[in-house]
Amino acid sequence: MNASPEPALTIAPEPSEPRLLPLPDLLREWQADAEAARAARLAGTPRGPVTGLATLDERLGGHLAPGLHVLHGEPGTGKTAFGLQVAATCGTPALFVTTEMSPLELFRRVTARVTGTYLGRLKSGELSPEASLELAKRAATACPMLAFVDATREPIAPWQVDGTLPGILEAAQVWRARHEAAAVLIVLDSLHTWTASLRPDVPEYDGLNAAIDELQRLATWLESPVLAISERNRASMASDSQSAGAGTRKLEYRGDTVLALQREKSDNGEWRPDAAGEYAVSVNLAKNRNGATGAKVALRFHGALQAFREL
Repeated sequence: MNASPEPALTIAPEPSEPRLLPLPDLLREWQADAEAARAARLAGTPRGPVTGLATLDERLGGHLAPGLHVLHGEPGTGKTAFGLQVAATCGTPALFVTTEMSPLELFRRVTARVTGTYLGRLKSGELSPEASLELAKRAATACPMLAFVDATREPIAPWQVDGTLPGILEAAQVWRARHEAAAVLIVLDSLHTWTASLRPDVPEYDGLNAAIDELQRLATWLESPVLAISERNRASMASDSQSAGAGTRKLEYRGDTVLALQREKSDNGEWRPDAAGEYAVSVNLAKNRNGATGAKVALRFHGALQAFREL
């Protein structure tokens, strides 16, 4: 499927001359932004979706700003769990576009975190159907603004083109409108699988470059953040640098932030859970246009509960 064309309604006419913006022309926009920032600070409410991890949100400028945010990490570090927790607790409508796990499996993971029930118990059959369903209802009630978009069976385009099925853009607009919200968070899991499903006959490098451009357009049109979960380069598997994302340097050049989820190993080089069953991880702000770059936030990850918390 070729998803490159843009929605006709979003394309502005080609200007006949360059659009110049002298600084005085930006003063009205500056004032509106300053007033919104002040009102949010006085009210103690973020201006957009948050990660729910207080220190990380502070380092990100208070919230996930509109734009493209990239998350990469080694296999097993909890990238999907991190993205799912952010989507469920961000404080705004959120769409989790899944290309790998089924929505039912993701629902189980949300339920494990919300109810404190080990994930294995939700799948083993040891709970009665009534007890299991009651836990699921608790999770659904706790996360009313989270919705899944299932792209595991057939690809979903970034937006509708020439009468095709509605894409991510249209789904996000509907979900945001249903909640009468100003912003909507999109989490894509994962960028590489989504790209391959849309462009199976295109070299990975070219496909990823096009996909990154499209995700940036989505963020711009929706005035909202897009969090794309990325694979990591094999050669940089143990690295938490901004250039460790696999496939193309556009990941670090075009992303507003690059978040690197990293295992924190013990002195003997092993990564083991502590007595509480939690693993030590950190998230490195390898790139951060809205705050300091290079800051690390120490976290704990409980795999059985699919939950992250700050240390």
